[in-house]
Amino acid sequence: MILLITFERIKSIFPTVVHRSEDASDTCVWYQAHDGTVFGLPKTELTERERRLLEWWATPFVVAADPNQAAWRERLFDETYRLDGPFRLSSLVLHYQEPEALDAFLDVLRDFMPTADIIVMTERHIEMIETDELVDLAELEDVLRAIAGDCYVEAHVVYSERPLGTPATIYAGHQVLLPLAKRSTKAYPASQLLYHYLLQHHESFADRTRLTAKTYASLDPTTLELLEALFAHTLNVSHTAKALFMHRNTLNYRLDRLYETTGYDVRNFHDASLLQLIVTLHKSE
Repeated sequence: MILLITFERIKSIFPTVVHRSEDASDTCVWYQAHDGTVFGLPKTELTERERRLLEWWATPFVVAADPNQAAWRERLFDETYRLDGPFRLSSLVLHYQEPEALDAFLDVLRDFMPTADIIVMTERHIEMIETDELVDLAELEDVLRAIAGDCYVEAHVVYSERPLGTPATIYAGHQVLLPLAKRSTKAYPASQLLYHYLLQHHESFADRTRLTAKTYASLDPTTLELLEALFAHTLNVSHTAKALFMHRNTLNYRLDRLYETTGYDVRNFHDASLLQLIVTLHKSE
């Protein structure tokens, strides 16, 4: 695993380091490496020189004074926390020169998205949770272009929309995919970037399957059979239902449940292509 390799390298330098997934203690100073790895070091063991060295390649977490922000930050690392309604999670990496640009960026974003929860993770990393109203993505991209021109802040964005589910799993995937979001004025769907990520060459086969392990594990043999039939009939629901001796409404119901489980709607060509790639990769392990 990429994150594990990064963590092991950090541990070889700082033996007392802890991974965020194993500990969330406030006795640690928390950092995020450039590849998304989140790690902590005991406050009492860091010298000023060590802090400066760490900040060359990792960004310290911003202390969340707002209780709501603090609560959301914990949820993004808690795989037991689940939202039972529609939501969109957007991950942003920021690039700017002037320190005050961050406050200006946040002011504009909060005005544009008053109902969203905007969580400042580090000075270069923001998460946004929308549950009540989802902003129009084309309008969001217009706002990002305006901010880039007026505030000189480039924001690289990856987002996922789900009918329900666990934000922590989505958040972890976004951190790996964010480097693939090349344009700062475009919001990239995570599924699109994941498809490209899975087709890339990696040092080990496990690097390509680890992000999709939970998705594949949620597909029981009956669902895999349904997917194979759907792929074989070019996503035609009527033909697939007939081949499976199933009523069309029953098939649509099962596809709805699959969408709730995985976040992918196989009646959509792009989602179907991604699921087919995931199934193929895991079957070839």
